[in-house]
Amino acid sequence: MKLKKFRKLGTYSLLSALAVSTYLIPFSSTYVKAETENIKVQLLSINDLHGQIDYSSKADVNGDGKKEEIVGGAEYLSAHMKEHEADNENTFYVHAGDIIGGSPLVSGAFQDEPVVEIMEEMGFDVGTVGNHEFDEGIEELRRMVKGGDHPEGKGTKGYDGMNFPVVAANAYDKSDGKLILPPYAVKEVEGAKIGFIGVVTTETPGMVIKKGNENLQITDEVEAINKYAKKLKEQGVKSIVVLAHNPSIQEANGAVSGQTAEFAKKIDDEVDIIFAGHNHQFTNGVVDNKLIVQSFEYGQAFGDVDIEIDPSTGDIVKKSATTEWVTQEGIKPDEKVKSILEKYNEKVKPVKEEVISKSAVDYPSQRYPGFGPVGDHPVGNMIADGMRETMDADIALMNGGGVRAGIDKGDITFGELYTIQPFGNVLNKFTVTGAGLREILDGQITSYGLDYSISGLRYTYTYDHNAKRGKVVDIFLPNGKKINPSEKYTVVVNNYMFGADQAIIDNALDQPETGPVDIDATSNYVRSLESPVHFKAEGRIQEVSSIFKDVPLNSWSNPYVSYLANEGVVKGKSPEVFAPFSPLNRAQFASMLVRALDLKAEGTSPFKDLDKMDKETKDEITAAYKAGLIKGTSDTTFEPWEPISRSQMVTMMMRAYEVKHGAPYEGETSTKFTDLKTLDSEMKKAVAAAEELGYVEGYGDKFKPYNGATREQMAKVVSLFLLDK
Repeated sequence: MKLKKFRKLGTYSLLSALAVSTYLIPFSSTYVKAETENIKVQLLSINDLHGQIDYSSKADVNGDGKKEEIVGGAEYLSAHMKEHEADNENTFYVHAGDIIGGSPLVSGAFQDEPVVEIMEEMGFDVGTVGNHEFDEGIEELRRMVKGGDHPEGKGTKGYDGMNFPVVAANAYDKSDGKLILPPYAVKEVEGAKIGFIGVVTTETPGMVIKKGNENLQITDEVEAINKYAKKLKEQGVKSIVVLAHNPSIQEANGAVSGQTAEFAKKIDDEVDIIFAGHNHQFTNGVVDNKLIVQSFEYGQAFGDVDIEIDPSTGDIVKKSATTEWVTQEGIKPDEKVKSILEKYNEKVKPVKEEVISKSAVDYPSQRYPGFGPVGDHPVGNMIADGMRETMDADIALMNGGGVRAGIDKGDITFGELYTIQPFGNVLNKFTVTGAGLREILDGQITSYGLDYSISGLRYTYTYDHNAKRGKVVDIFLPNGKKINPSEKYTVVVNNYMFGADQAIIDNALDQPETGPVDIDATSNYVRSLESPVHFKAEGRIQEVSSIFKDVPLNSWSNPYVSYLANEGVVKGKSPEVFAPFSPLNRAQFASMLVRALDLKAEGTSPFKDLDKMDKETKDEITAAYKAGLIKGTSDTTFEPWEPISRSQMVTMMMRAYEVKHGAPYEGETSTKFTDLKTLDSEMKKAVAAAEELGYVEGYGDKFKPYNGATREQMAKVVSLFLLDK
């Protein structure tokens, strides 16, 4: 194991540290300051790395709304942090957990030991645990910290653990009632002591696999912080920092909320700084005189906290922070870290670079289903479909926390799929009644939203966004029939879900049939599909609500009407009546597109037949004309009251597509519909594009272009248009 750099002299062994439940490491300085001058210290932080040592993406670094600059990569993270360290030799590197777990192949294939090697090379001083440090159980966490070969031969031979302390004041092993790790560490700089207390979210036991964590107990974070802050003060430590794997949220106005903000109001006032994590956000704000800092995810950013300590009292008397992007342009990567990355990338190269298939488009990373009429997402659907086919099950459920990345356009490699599903879980198939399935689906709707991607069913649900709770309304099979509460169905999940979801445990009628490792199921499924693959969000999960009395919860159009009403795109005939079956006229559809695109009227339109319309509608028609969404039936007439046909509606929609995206849709011009021959070329192309995009459906091989469109049909088309990224 590498020794610490000269600036960090002395490292006590972990075993001796566990014996005294603390670290005390002297900090060397090449000069002595006057007693009256404050001691300036710099704390550089990361959180939620998740083993992403070779990760990079594009980010909006300068705030112009465009994601153009490449960020990330451990070799660049190290270079930036060392550049900041050069400004102040009194620098500590700290982390707030989830540094390992959920990792890509380059790290996960070696039990995340490459991450530790890189962190030691960078010179980390102290960290805490997140929920993902428990992914393989308490004993594997201990091995990662203390060292030793993996019992199944995974990892690297002779692995000797971490040469920096990992602290957790609220993580206990119930088998002996003792803390799993030391509760805090103490660092010393120019005679002043800084205490670092670690805590992890109390939600951890419900988020990790049960095997290996049967004895895991996480106690209240505030109680743990206050308990050990008191002990630190008894030792004369007045400068206290908390490393908390707990979420923080910062609003546009700078206000900080979330669990760490609540902690700040309740914990000892000797605590000056809380480093947060878990929810992968940027935070830099103060609550109750505690500075709360979080620095995004995957090594794409880091926190820089500057503090000043009064040498006469040992108190932090000044603190400030910035969060910094890890840009790749204009900085030389750390060559030593780069060489470590290259070593492990070379080892996994043959497996990582195997091409499984090709993707026609980019699929951005999304873990959990969203709200609205189309809650499912393409990558989640892909995984769930593969699970269901692999295990020949009726239904598949996939937890959002296990969907770690998206898919880029082009070659789909095994390494890319591994990054999406890095945990090595195995598939479990069991039997459940329809009533039991409803309980399982209800249970995954929480204050955070929805959890599971699904296959083999479709469901609707209500959600109270103020109370943060929801409930399933209807569950449908692929043939459109509702689930029978007393009938039995086979369901496939992964072994993490089968052990962690109490609703699954309570409703399973039998012991699970064990299948292959999840990544093998997914890669084989993708390999079996015609290339290039194309996955879609299909409306498998739909939010419904009681806004209009004539659009009941069980109406197929409710998700779309409710969404547009909440977005302010459509209005009812009255506050309680939408009139879903009423024909849609040309003016109404033009107005809806203008609201959907948030267009504003400038000037006037040439149409002379708008006199009887209110000013708001006139302005909307003008905005639609100026944007090129509509054309008149003559140079001076629009015929606003005329019913709009299906082909006219789709043509306006595809013009709106061009306005929204800045370019016309470039896709297939062929279509299955056989009744478009009399349409002009623009209409034909619009129908073909809308069909390919999934905005419209026909009646078998007929589109019925001259049929009128109803208000509920419009709601679906406009919703899908708005939701299409």
